Amino acid sequence: MDPIETALRNIVWQYGDKDPVAREQLKERIEEAGRNLQLTTYSELVNGIIFHLPNVMDGADYQIHTFDWSGLDRRIIGDFLGHITMESYIEHGFMASVLVVSGLEYKPSKHFFDWMASLNVLPNLDEETVLAFWAEHVNLAHNWYRSNR
Repeated sequence: MDPIETALRNIVWQYGDKDPVAREQLKERIEEAGRNLQLTTYSELVNGIIFHLPNVMDGADYQIHTFDWSGLDRRIIGDFLGHITMESYIEHGFMASVLVVSGLEYKPSKHFFDWMASLNVLPNLDEETVLAFWAEHVNLAHNWYRSNR
């Protein structure tokens, strides 16, 4: 088995596998961006999504307020994006969350690239390496989503 796939399968998800409805809504938004050869911001991605997580407020409605992100909000969306990325990599060979970007820098967060390095996907975090990886996976995601409507 691919060592990256093995590492992804061994992750214990704190949030990303706990609400299949919210995860599906997030996946649909990523897929829509991909089909339209676009990127989406973290705020656009989560806007209006209601999470029901057994380990957050005992499963009561939880919504990320995009104008005031908390540390918990960042952990939740990061974990969901990680889980979605695991699925897209295992099933289709690309990291889906490359299509989700910061509204300020218009690229994925530093945490995403650090995660890729920890999985040994990236040999280093040099800007050239990071941008080449990102461009490759954006292209793979766009091509896959465009051809698999």
